[in-house]
Amino acid sequence: MSQFLIELRAGEGGRDAMLFCEELRRVVLAFARHRGEYTQAQPGAGNSRTLTLRIEGDRGDYEFLAGVHRVQRVPRTDKNGRRHTSTATIAVLQQGQSVPVQLRDDDLDVFTYVGTGKGGQHRNKTATAVRVVHRPTGIVVVVEHGRSQWQNLKAAKGELLGRLTERAHRQRVEEVGADRNRQIASGERPLKQFTHNEQRATVTAHELGVTWRWTDFYRGQLDRLDAA
Repeated sequence: MSQFLIELRAGEGGRDAMLFCEELRRVVLAFARHRGEYTQAQPGAGNSRTLTLRIEGDRGDYEFLAGVHRVQRVPRTDKNGRRHTSTATIAVLQQGQSVPVQLRDDDLDVFTYVGTGKGGQHRNKTATAVRVVHRPTGIVVVVEHGRSQWQNLKAAKGELLGRLTERAHRQRVEEVGADRNRQIASGERPLKQFTHNEQRATVTAHELGVTWRWTDFYRGQLDRLDAA
């Protein structure tokens, strides 16, 4: 089993969209329970409009839920009995793993030269300053302040490692964002990947050509399919 995240976000519809998002969260939890898989809220990853679950299981078994979910109903929060359209999105994302960044000496070009500025005669007459180039990325680090070449080279490698780690993290965030956008496109009302129809008591996945009974869907019994 692997770990992955399910991210639910309230879209258009104000307070009802937030309630709809919470209802979808309960669907995912019920589905995971039926499958005997472990779930928990992701610490620090939720707010009033975004809910995140961490699941231990097969990510591919949940991806059919990804997309924009749309419901048209009279919200419990509307005292005037008006119908509203609300949306929420579900994205199934690979959990980000912190992969240690390795700094290989074979990937480095190291140049030394005499430093400039304050630092005494030793620093100004000896090639203690260091310029390190990381060939795979083109990142350049220059350190001059140490009194020895060894000190400056150690400091340069430390700074380079930090910059490579930050770069890897930024790339991971961008990859997750691209994956999310691919699944949900946008949360706007015209995009209907899933329609929740309370009046007909059905939930339809348009791209899959699949319809669930309302009660089955909201109990997480998503293996029970009926003709649309």
